[in-house]
Amino acid sequence: MALTLHTDPAQPCTLEECLAALDHTGFEPDDPNSVAHAAHWLARLAANRHFLGDLALSRLQAAHVGQAGQGYTAQVMMLGAPRPGWFMRAAIWPSAQDAVMRDSGAAAFVYGLPHDHNFHFLTVGYHGPGYRSDHYEVDPERMTGVVGEAVDLRFVETSLLHPGRVMHYRARRDVHCQYAPDTLSVSINLMHSAPGQRWTDQFEYDLRRGTISRVLTGCTADTLCKLATALSPAAALDVIETIARSHPVERLRWSAIRALAAEQPGTQARAEFLDRQAARASGWLARRCRAEIGD
Repeated sequence: MALTLHTDPAQPCTLEECLAALDHTGFEPDDPNSVAHAAHWLARLAANRHFLGDLALSRLQAAHVGQAGQGYTAQVMMLGAPRPGWFMRAAIWPSAQDAVMRDSGAAAFVYGLPHDHNFHFLTVGYHGPGYRSDHYEVDPERMTGVVGEAVDLRFVETSLLHPGRVMHYRARRDVHCQYAPDTLSVSINLMHSAPGQRWTDQFEYDLRRGTISRVLTGCTADTLCKLATALSPAAALDVIETIARSHPVERLRWSAIRALAAEQPGTQARAEFLDRQAARASGWLARRCRAEIGD
């Protein structure tokens, strides 16, 4: 499950101080020291009870005089410009009584949708009671990533992201199902961003069946390979065949193999092509090829 990070009593800091501290060290979610350092500064920022309201007011005043907006989503306020490898944001979580929930529905805020993340992030409760989550854990190394696939979803606990609580959501491993808070709540998130993130899928799960129910965010290469073969087939095939044969990222190889399979003349030829690819591959890629034959 997502890890609760224990921090010392936090002395409030400004947004600028927090960003400067993280600029100095960066954020490496696989490094325990980096995670502890980031959690410390996130807790300090969350202890500043005024900065976010002041920032929201300044954004409103800027909009009133025609300055550019923040450029993210209606649920999110960016906290500074994106940095190499990370960015910060505040996320607003409406309650069932808020007008925006009545207008947009729970799914717009991912309430009631069990899901993982294809990136690491830290989060801290800032305002309100916080949303409730049912926490689960999966082993990504044992998953193929096919819709309908049975997955060992291990339930861990139910908890609230109350003010001051810092949690580390680990990419592809931690699954949670969020529910609307009792009243409007806000969290502050430190999001890790890495180039390989684009080649990783994000899934929704069916808790009752214990299966993958949907791909929420697919691999960018799936779309790129399809687009290339559709718009520039003569030029694309050599490149895609090279990727399918030898790219070091297995998920990217699968995007290329899948695009080439779609170009095969008929169901039998497609199955034979995938079978050949499975025989040449090993581990996850071989399993993924064989699962596609069974679709």
